[in-house]
Parts: sequence; C-alpha cells; structure tokens
Amino acid sequence: MNSKKHIIIAMAIWLTACGNFTAKVASNVATSIAATQQADEGTPSAEQTDTSTEPTTKPVKATPASKPTTKPAKATPVPAQTSDYQAINDEVDAFFGEFITEKTPGGVVLVLQDGQIIHQAAYGLANLKKKTPLTVDHMFHLASMGKQMTALSIMMLAEQGKLDYDDPISKYIPEISQFGDAFTIRQVLHHTSGLPDYGDGITDSLMKRSDNPTNEDMIAVLNKKRKLLSAPGDAFYYSNAGYDMLAVLIERVSGEAFPDFVQTHIFDPLGMKHTFSLPNKKRRADPLVAISYTGSSDKPEAYPNDPLDNIYGSGSIYSTIGDMALYDEALYGDTLVSQKTYQAALTPATLNDGSVEQYGFGLEFEKWHKETYVAHSGAWLGFNNDYVRFPQRHFSVIVLLNRDYEYPDTPRIALKVAEFYLK
Repeated sequence: MNSKKHIIIAMAIWLTACGNFTAKVASNVATSIAATQQADEGTPSAEQTDTSTEPTTKPVKATPASKPTTKPAKATPVPAQTSDYQAINDEVDAFFGEFITEKTPGGVVLVLQDGQIIHQAAYGLANLKKKTPLTVDHMFHLASMGKQMTALSIMMLAEQGKLDYDDPISKYIPEISQFGDAFTIRQVLHHTSGLPDYGDGITDSLMKRSDNPTNEDMIAVLNKKRKLLSAPGDAFYYSNAGYDMLAVLIERVSGEAFPDFVQTHIFDPLGMKHTFSLPNKKRRADPLVAISYTGSSDKPEAYPNDPLDNIYGSGSIYSTIGDMALYDEALYGDTLVSQKTYQAALTPATLNDGSVEQYGFGLEFEKWHKETYVAHSGAWLGFNNDYVRFPQRHFSVIVLLNRDYEYPDTPRIALKVAEFYLK
C-alpha cells in the first residue's frame, strides 16, 4: 500500500475516533502485575514492515469461544469481601473468542478492582506473518487514549504556577495570535476552542511542507489560518490538532521536548517501563511492539509507519496493560498531581450559552444505568482501544486491539466487558 493511501486511511480512522503512592498501594499493584503477567522469552521480532495479506480464519460467531492464545496466570486474590471472579473471567474470554481466533489479529484486556488486577488476558496474534501470539506484555499504540496524558501534563504545569487554564494560547504560542485572547488553554483542552481538525485542510498543508511533518510544521500551518470553525466557547468540535498544539505549549513552558516531559514526569515516576511517546525509532523497533492490521478478516494488511508519526500530543503513546494498571491507580492518589488539581480534568465543559458538554480534560463522561463513568477511546494506525473508569467503584477496564476491523463497539467494547462484572 503506498504512502498516500495510508495517509487517507489514517485520517479516516482519526476523524472517526477519536501525596505519592503509599507503600501499600504500590505493593498491591506491583504484586498483582507480577502474579499475572506472562513471560515472553524468545518471542520473534515484530516488524512493522510486515506486509502479510494471507487470509486468516474468520471470527467465530455463535460457537464455543476460542481459548486465549496466551493463557493468563491466576490473578492475585482480590479483597476478602469480593466474590470469586473466575466464572466471570471465563465469560469475558468467551466474549473475545466470538471475534478473535488463534489465527487473527486480536488484543488484550485488563480488569482492575481496588487497585488489583482481577483479570488480564491476550488473544490472537501480534504478527500474522510470524504467527507470534499476543501476550499481556505487548505494547500497543494508545491513540487518543493518550490525550489524557497530554492534559495531565498541562495540569502539572498549572499546579506549578507556570500557566493558567484561562490564559490565551497566544501567550505561549504567538504564531496563532490571530485567534485572539478568547482562544484559551481550557477551551483547547475541552475541544471548544473552534479549532479545526486535520481533515479540514490541515493535512494537505502539512504534507506540502514536509514528507514527515512535525508539531512545529503544524503550528506554521495554523499560523496561516484566519478563521476558526466557531467563536471560542460556542461549540464542541473534536480537534486532534488542538492537542498537538498543547504539546507545543508544554514544550515552550517546560523547556522539555514533549516525549521527554511525559517520560520523566509521568512514566518514570510510576515505573511504566514499557511506555513511551513517538517519535522514538529505537523503542518503536522493540520486538514486543505489536503490529497493527487494517482491512478485514479475509485480507488483513499490516499497517506500516505513518508520515504523521512525528506529530505528538493528540495520540503518540505506546503502552502495555501492566503499565496502564500503574497509571490507573495513580489517578486515585497525589503522585502526579493533587486530587484537588485533578478535579479540573473531571469537570465537563461549559459553553458560552451555559450548556454543558460532557468532555473534561482529555476525558469523556458517559452514563451507565444513571451512573457516570469516565472514558476515552482511541483509533489510529490500525490500533483500536477503549478505557472506562468507574471512580466511585474503584473499577476500570482497558481493552487494546491491534486491528481496526470487525470488533464489537456498541456499546463501547470496554463497557461491554465491564458489564460482565457490574451486572
């Protein structure tokens, strides 16, 4: 598949997507991860240049579920007052077996309760050509799930007094001063700034500047735009370009490159050893980086590197479900930012007319039986992911898939998994 075709597919996917740890908490999470992660010694290298289009077995439907290709070890026992989850875990395995077989691209699932892993499993293949099974140690592109980490970086700088959410973006990025003082950090975080997305002509302009454009190229393109889609604060319009702009703001305020900032201020403090942001050729080549696939079960095609891989902020992070367990638990404490600061992320956007949009700082708010939960999905480069958190229950589900086709998403896939435990 040629580069131009990949850009078109990538943009189509993008537009549709879219104090400290206590010793006890850290011990619970680390013990749970160690007890359940699978060793993957001797795994063949995963090559993103794999172009295998060999037909694979169609997903099983209405038949006994396929077993996970990598059987998860028994989870660490959950607190005594909870019931045995084994029967429910088996139901979850059966659910994934309905659309993933041992010969298709698949994914991983993580279920957390009270800071402990109660289920994790891997299904399907990480590399069709080499027939490499997925494991719980494989790294997946988080896509737009990573927006919350960009937002978290902004919150860190706000907590340090280096910026205010209601500052105009032009205070830090004067190249876009034409949008005025009403074009604020808060509105970009909420997707209410009126800024267009890449499909609104930005991509074409980027590719004219460079075959592999950067965030600074994106700022240069926005510098030439005279009009927003709407007045700042008037309407919600999901803009990946806005979060890539925020990455530039983080760099200019902190003096650190965005990939370095999230590494040193989020991933390293939490011990997320298998998490990183693009661009990073060395870590991208890790044999445990899963290959992603587009197309169909009849003709899956490996998704290669993309010309937009050098742009970050809206979705450029790779991670594992084990690392995401550490991240999820950190959100309940003060390790990254204080709980008082974090409340801003959990506050919906208020538009100029007083109406409320159910989106916080890189987070969506949705209802399940009148109960509000926090979530975000991600779709990019053939990866599809979903993350739901029920903060009041201290319960979370994360699903990471290395395919962009034929998977259940109504309701969202992580919620479908959650319902097995919440019913």
